[in-house]
Amino acid sequence: MTIVSKAATYYVDSEKGNDELSGQSDTQAWKSLQKVNSVKFMPGDRVLFKRGGIWHGQLAPKGNGTAEKLLTFSVYGKGALPVIAADGKFQDAVLLKNISNLLFEFFDVSNTDTSVQEQHTGPVGVRILSEDTGTISNIRLSGLYVHDINGDNKKGSKEGNGIFWDCRGPKPSNIENLIIENCKLLRVDRNGIRGNGTFAFRNNWFPNKNLVIRGCTLEDIGGDGIVIKAFDGALVERNKLFYIRTRAKDNAVGIWPHSSDHTIIQYNEVAFTKNVNWANDGQSFDIDGNCNNTIIQNNYSHDNEGGFMLVISDAIDEKSRMTTNSIIRNNLSVNDGNNRRRLFNFALVTDHTHVSGNIFYNQSTEPFKMELIDIEHGIPKDIVFEDNLFLYRVGVIGMFTKSTEQYHAVTWKNNVFKGNIKGKSNLLQVTEAKSNSVSNKNFNEYPWMFLKSLNLKN
Repeated sequence: MTIVSKAATYYVDSEKGNDELSGQSDTQAWKSLQKVNSVKFMPGDRVLFKRGGIWHGQLAPKGNGTAEKLLTFSVYGKGALPVIAADGKFQDAVLLKNISNLLFEFFDVSNTDTSVQEQHTGPVGVRILSEDTGTISNIRLSGLYVHDINGDNKKGSKEGNGIFWDCRGPKPSNIENLIIENCKLLRVDRNGIRGNGTFAFRNNWFPNKNLVIRGCTLEDIGGDGIVIKAFDGALVERNKLFYIRTRAKDNAVGIWPHSSDHTIIQYNEVAFTKNVNWANDGQSFDIDGNCNNTIIQNNYSHDNEGGFMLVISDAIDEKSRMTTNSIIRNNLSVNDGNNRRRLFNFALVTDHTHVSGNIFYNQSTEPFKMELIDIEHGIPKDIVFEDNLFLYRVGVIGMFTKSTEQYHAVTWKNNVFKGNIKGKSNLLQVTEAKSNSVSNKNFNEYPWMFLKSLNLKN
């Protein structure tokens, strides 16, 4: 392994480069991924790949930056993003193992094995790996195009991932201050952006800390879109997710945390999540098991076949606590749940869920009945719906059909129900609405700006 002692800029050119050269100018550029992988880089180093270049194989760099001097992998020249194509020959097209203070930006990454329909090896586009090292920190992925990963779509298998964080032992290891921004993910099986939960059990709790996923676009994702896994402190905002769960037959959702605390999911658009087989999921959002203090706010959700929201706990034991302290507020949901025919799903026993200031609107022409608040596999504790608008028009009928025992868990304050809604007399603990209307919303703010195109009025 070559160890470079002074910060420098290195160039890599797949066509005209030469690994025998210094790499320290565009006329002395290196050629191969193997050369880059053989060097241990220093703080402040910049490794620039030529735009328009194509590399087949795996990029697995070594080295670290510092907070003041990042280790940077980026581009030079003009043209298309430099391509890193693993072609199914490596599990990870890009492996960022035990690297701190890193900027990785502007690459085209794929991992397709064209000889098989599905890879059963867990193929990944970009993996951030903290293994037997303690904490790695300050990692930024920006401007990546991650696409065409033909992994297994079965949950719990060797499923594929676009961008994946991974923590392994035996020494407890985690990731702090991870930013994933302005990336595009397309045609990924099974998951768009997610991580593992090696140290996410409460009896072995060593969570990752401080995640930001911002400004990303995910489209045609076979299973789950964005999964916040094993993080204490995550912000997921201003992303667009279209056509999620397009091939998976088991549970999958647009955006959801699991085994995570203090998660904020806001200003996202989630649309066209599929539920063609009447499975349990297919919602735009989910607050899943072993989560505490989750806020889902100011999102635009529409045309998600499985519904708007799932709130659920895992089995409650020493490893997994009850899902608690969930806030769902100021979201706009339009035509969600039309295939699974439910809007909300509360499953197993959760505690303290506050749903406020949302608009739930359905104008679908097909005549069918939709359960607005489905409660199953247990009785949740302390659900409050406050200051929400339920507007169901044209064909769909919103229904409240659950039992008295189930509805004892839900308190209703100042909500408005208009249009085709039946079963309101079944609700308990209801305070009548005094004032609540579409006109109360600021049409210049997200997501209420979309009300203009809907021509939505009370």
